[in-house]
Amino acid sequence: MQKQSIRKKGYLSNLTSSLQNLWSAQEMLAPRNIRKRNLPYFFAFPVAMAFINIQDYVIDDGWRAFGLANSTLTFISFALGAMVMFAFSKERNIALISKISALITMAGFLPWLFLPGGYPSLVCSIVFMAGVGGCLSSSSFSFVFMLNNTERFFGSTMIVLFIGLIELLDGYVRIPRVVQLILITLMLMVLCLCMFLSKSGDYNGKGNKEVKKLDPSIWLVFFIFFSYFAIRITGFYASAFQRPANSFLWGGLALCIIVSFVIIQVLFKRTIWTLCNVFFITSILSHLMWYVDLPKAAYLFSEIKELGLMITFFLLGCVTNKFCNFRIHKYLVLISMAGVGVLYLGIDLLHEVMPTEAIAVVTSSVLFILFLMLSPAFSQYLFFADWSKEFRLICMSSEIGTGSIRKIQKDGIPIEEQRMPSLDDTRLSPREKQVVCLLLQGMTLRQVAPELGLTPATVATYSKTIYKKLGINSRAELFIMFGHSQKAMVLETDDKA
Repeated sequence: MQKQSIRKKGYLSNLTSSLQNLWSAQEMLAPRNIRKRNLPYFFAFPVAMAFINIQDYVIDDGWRAFGLANSTLTFISFALGAMVMFAFSKERNIALISKISALITMAGFLPWLFLPGGYPSLVCSIVFMAGVGGCLSSSSFSFVFMLNNTERFFGSTMIVLFIGLIELLDGYVRIPRVVQLILITLMLMVLCLCMFLSKSGDYNGKGNKEVKKLDPSIWLVFFIFFSYFAIRITGFYASAFQRPANSFLWGGLALCIIVSFVIIQVLFKRTIWTLCNVFFITSILSHLMWYVDLPKAAYLFSEIKELGLMITFFLLGCVTNKFCNFRIHKYLVLISMAGVGVLYLGIDLLHEVMPTEAIAVVTSSVLFILFLMLSPAFSQYLFFADWSKEFRLICMSSEIGTGSIRKIQKDGIPIEEQRMPSLDDTRLSPREKQVVCLLLQGMTLRQVAPELGLTPATVATYSKTIYKKLGINSRAELFIMFGHSQKAMVLETDDKA
């Protein structure tokens, strides 16, 4: 009994410290880190995801074939196109597959756009939806392997906002058919252009690294992924998540709140773990509001919970980029699709034998408790892992196998430290780099001034400019960003001496 008590106390202490650390953790997601040359990869996946959510509103013309509705046939075509292109995608041919998918999309869409309806129109819609499926699968590779952390974050944000805006307008605004056609034409033009601009050389070395085993962080992110879909699917049956009458303003307010959370994330550099809590808490609050007879507030919180989708895509993209190759990425996508399918089936069966609201409330509450109980694991393997500082960097570094982080090379410098970015990766001027080097050696601003022949006021100005360019606010953040790289450089200099 005494031994069990000690273990329990140790876990509670670990849990408390983990929660404190996670709450204080920070990340850097500055919009200026979105690269112009990467805009085709940045827009491709969000636009493809948004189109899949809008296609039911504009494509279904009521025609049927083989006993199936138009929307069912086009979705099957989309899924088959995605799976076929996904299966054949490799690092050396991903750009070619992107272009083929775009050609199939346009070959089916352009005739469909001018056809009045009927079976020819149905065939064309099936063709171009297969192409869109190929575009989505191809863009999933670029989302993971071509984008940096900031681009993934804002790309994931676009997905949530696009889908939320489309659903909001569909419920309350009668959009003329001409406007609908213009909208989907613009979306598909952007998507196909992004696919055509994909270059094989951009993928060289991005997805062919050796992977011996999956890092624990991947399974933690999958926990959040399946938690989101479990809560979302149970919400289909729950009264708390149903859209009440005259709730357009509440839906618009939900989108504004989501945008506010994104702005707070960027300005205050809070960790994504904080948004994970927002996702779980708003899911639970939506049920509480329904129980106290506030249906509009329940709907508001249920819409805010869509932050979970943004969090899931961001974390999966970052962790997969670091620890996986193209082959493992395919496996993870298949696991995701199969897992979501099982969730749909299982929850549908439970719905037949249990009260709908009870399933949703229990699911949200239990998953939130598990999330909190797993805080030590999230701290150790994800947000405070040896490599977690990379969430604060522009890009994740690639790892060859999960066991290589602590491997020491012959010069005595850990691989993980050698891969940290250097000052050459920044937009700092040569003088600013000199100031950073001296600051990282532990000098104060007054000590840096005589070293460079400057006044303390001038050094202070340089310091503010440096912090602004790097998106940080303190010396501590400067050390987090460059401390290891600088240490490696100092060690190398000492060795040469």
